[in-house]
Amino acid sequence: MRERAGLRRLPTVVALVACVFSASLGAQPSHVVRPGDTLWGISGQHYRQPGRWPEIQQRNSVGEPRRLQPGTVLYFADGRALREGEAMVLAVTGQAWLRRAGRPDVPVGQGMPVQAGDTLATAPDAFLTLGLPDGSRSVIPSSSTVELQTVGRDRVGLRLLGGAIESQVRKRAAGQEFHIRSRSLVLSVRGTQFRVREQGGLTVGEVIEGSVAVRDAQRSRQVVLEAGQGSVFGNGGSGDQASAEVRPLLAAPRFASRTVSPAASGVELEQVPGAQRYRWRIAQDDSILAPLVEGSSTGTTLELPKDLQPGFYYLRVAAVDSADLEGMPGDLLFYMPSPTESVRWKDDGRVELRWWGSPQKRYRLEISRDADFAMRLVDMQDMRAGSAIVGPFVVGGRYHWRVSETDDGTHYGEPFTGGSIDVPLR
Repeated sequence: MRERAGLRRLPTVVALVACVFSASLGAQPSHVVRPGDTLWGISGQHYRQPGRWPEIQQRNSVGEPRRLQPGTVLYFADGRALREGEAMVLAVTGQAWLRRAGRPDVPVGQGMPVQAGDTLATAPDAFLTLGLPDGSRSVIPSSSTVELQTVGRDRVGLRLLGGAIESQVRKRAAGQEFHIRSRSLVLSVRGTQFRVREQGGLTVGEVIEGSVAVRDAQRSRQVVLEAGQGSVFGNGGSGDQASAEVRPLLAAPRFASRTVSPAASGVELEQVPGAQRYRWRIAQDDSILAPLVEGSSTGTTLELPKDLQPGFYYLRVAAVDSADLEGMPGDLLFYMPSPTESVRWKDDGRVELRWWGSPQKRYRLEISRDADFAMRLVDMQDMRAGSAIVGPFVVGGRYHWRVSETDDGTHYGEPFTGGSIDVPLR
């Protein structure tokens, strides 16, 4: 069924490659930790001063600097260490504002520090990602307003004044607290990923990982939502929480098709039993912390935008049930190829793969049968050309390829181009 119920474009992108934010937006880029990285070395690379590593440790809540976990994203902003009681705006897509008592609204930018008492508001078609001192991340989506009540390493308190908030919270240690308040409810988090939104005078909560305890302001009643559960809570009285039905969230959608191109941007889903519609977002970071575009569909065909710039993207889809609870997320990594031809077949069955190359850089070409490159068939490194000839392929079917580059010959960045090859069945 080809039907698109809604599409909302977010005008300004802050993420240019997966998990790495652009340096051209006035803030220093973030850094994805690689094996062998140290804060000393990272500080020297980004600040030209290795001795400033404690600032990176504080800004990113790194507990043990000698045990950096590969794949962790370390964020940089204006180079100033955050003071006690400050959080940081990690990313902004579209327009957002900071409100402080007795002062006019101030446009929010990436790297801006915020503190307890501040209120953050997003315009329609806008997203804001907030980095908290305990290492947690919260995404404030479009048309939402959130007040920072308490900001600290051991205690974080946010108030949802309108709209929604999605949080990825680090596991709580003894004595640590993370809670979100709505109009008459308090949601206490025990290390989790969850969503909360105000909707028609009701509070909707969905838990992806961990658990959330929901109680009324008088602490008289409490409901606990575990991973894979959600509920719709009334905001009127203390009895509403007792009668709220805890429901299992719908299963994550599965993808029937995985190929996206400027000419055919539709992605097919397998129908999720009980789904009334589907909500989706596209980002270039795997945690979907900086969405580019979002939409909804009442059918299983998602008509994605055709004008995405060439590159790798993450698509996150969730099925929505009859109570308007958003289900478990299904993720798809896809590549939007350039409209210009980058694959040229040769008469002997081999394939020439071409990309824009620079003589100052070296390249890595990977080929896999899987879109997520879990098992590589080809891994050619230290290439100095902007093309490669591969094949012929013995087994027919679809092959995926991607290219990354390096300046030092050792550390390759995120893939900047790629696509797929359809080999005829023999």
